[in-house]
Amino acid sequence: MPLYEYRCTACGESFEIIASLAERDAKAVCPACGGHDTARVFSSITLAGKRTSIDPQNFVRPHGPLTRPQPSQPGKGAKD
Repeated sequence: MPLYEYRCTACGESFEIIASLAERDAKAVCPACGGHDTARVFSSITLAGKRTSIDPQNFVRPHGPLTRPQPSQPGKGAKD
């Protein structure tokens, strides 16, 4: 499930919750003051792995372009 970040508009507390898309706003209750008046904070994403940025060169195939196998032709190479 995704992790959502919220900030309480009453006390300013920042907190995170793990919830499904359907229940994310219902679970957004401030743990500090118990307030329901919260706002979602949109933060940057974290990518797993050794790459630190989204760069088109990171996604280049090391073995050249993707090629599809050619369909075999019936009757070629077969002995009757």
